[in-house]
Amino acid sequence: MTRLLSITLLALIACQTVFGHYQLTYPPSRGFDESREVTAPCGGFNTVSKNRTDFPLKNGFLEINSEHIKYTYKVFAVIGNNPNTAEFGSDSNVIGQGQVNYPSESCLQVDFSSIKNATDGTPATLQVIYMAGDGDLYQCTDVTLKTEPSNFNSSACINADGSSPSGSSGSQPSSTSAASTIHAGAVMTVMALVLSVIIA
Repeated sequence: MTRLLSITLLALIACQTVFGHYQLTYPPSRGFDESREVTAPCGGFNTVSKNRTDFPLKNGFLEINSEHIKYTYKVFAVIGNNPNTAEFGSDSNVIGQGQVNYPSESCLQVDFSSIKNATDGTPATLQVIYMAGDGDLYQCTDVTLKTEPSNFNSSACINADGSSPSGSSGSQPSSTSAASTIHAGAVMTVMALVLSVIIA
């Protein structure tokens, strides 16, 4: 009975590992530490990056990699060189939000039209709050807003479900096939772990 309980516990831990957190992959995050992602406002990385990415005032996006099958998100913009914690999280600073129903890569569209002082050459920090049922997770990237950005990689906008970016900041399309693939992989990982414990 104790052995069965141990196996079940290991299987649950494996599931938590497979369906963990997310990574902000473009523009580059200030930093990533999975254990600190729960720390607002920037996942435990409070120092502004010395290397800002030029970011378009129109048709901009953030690329994330999700380890969850389904999640909601909000993207906030805080204008300034070195924003303090109190400046994050205001609904007036939301530039993107939605729900995604597939794991892996997702292109989160943003819209600066409602943000005052968002003009060419303005420094800003973009914050992603990711919500997948296990608490809010935070990451930030530091950018310089540009009418015509010179170093923004528009080809980094990829959706794992194969859909084209819509150019809006609303909900993203869903995919059951990508979710099924990840789920199947998770099940196989758990089964292999359980089998190895039984054999040992």
